[in-house]
Amino acid sequence: MDQARTPGWLIGVNLLVLYLVWGSTYLAIRIKVETIPPLSGAGIRFVVAGLVLYGWCVLRARRWFPLNRREFGGAAVIGVLIIGGGLGLLTLGERTVPSGLAALVIASMPLWVAVFRLLARERPHPMVLFGLIAGFSGVVVLLAPSGWGGPVAFTGLAILVAAAIAEAIGSFYTPRVRLPENALLSAGVQMLVAGPLLLVTGLIVGEDVDPASWSGDSWWALLYLIGPGSILAFGSLIWLLTRAPVSVATTYAYVNPAIALVLGWLILDEQLTPSILAGGALIIAAVVLVLWGERHAQTRSGTAKARYLDA
Repeated sequence: MDQARTPGWLIGVNLLVLYLVWGSTYLAIRIKVETIPPLSGAGIRFVVAGLVLYGWCVLRARRWFPLNRREFGGAAVIGVLIIGGGLGLLTLGERTVPSGLAALVIASMPLWVAVFRLLARERPHPMVLFGLIAGFSGVVVLLAPSGWGGPVAFTGLAILVAAAIAEAIGSFYTPRVRLPENALLSAGVQMLVAGPLLLVTGLIVGEDVDPASWSGDSWWALLYLIGPGSILAFGSLIWLLTRAPVSVATTYAYVNPAIALVLGWLILDEQLTPSILAGGALIIAAVVLVLWGERHAQTRSGTAKARYLDA
């Protein structure tokens, strides 16, 4: 569909879905891990969602394996990094870290991507450098113990930083590997590779999977993460990337952390300390600068190409 012919209200509706659903997944994860083992629960989420996405693509293609081995290998690697490493570690970290604070730490992911591009000797736009300085200043403010406003385990924060780095590595390598042209198929394969990996890892570390002991709230949170969180929102993102400018579609990168903060404060009574607000503002501003600088550089070079995947 021609972007110029896409009704503005349809773009607005899909943006709203993306903001509200992905912005609320941090809250849902926090509720889920109250009684559901983090790694096993994440594995269940992505196995079920992956089966739905992959099954849909198989039905449409009328082939049970509608991709070649190279595409499968690329999707598998990215799935292990972004879903297994990034989202798996996010779930693990939220056992001890408030959902809003977790969202802000994960929001630093584009900053790490920019760092990897620097290490690869790619020449960044000056705005990217300003964004890196602001963003990592925000991370330092968030990690300062005096700004937590409560008992937050440093181990949990370290796990979340590792999650952001894992997602960044996956995002950095995404345009460098061969993936299925169908983004829904690619996501389905990534989930079906990472999901079982998370389940096995959960069993290895001794997680006790006893559905009878899971609370009703945790069950609802898991179902929400499977349906809206892993299927509906990603469908909206794919729709936006094909019918709206990339700069509009990817605004979720700096809108979602703000939504996560507000929801955590309203529903779970999470504290919004001055340090959290200041650090969060620096990170969100930095992400805006980095994404703006990247798009400006891509536009000037005429080689703009982007693929995105989130919680």
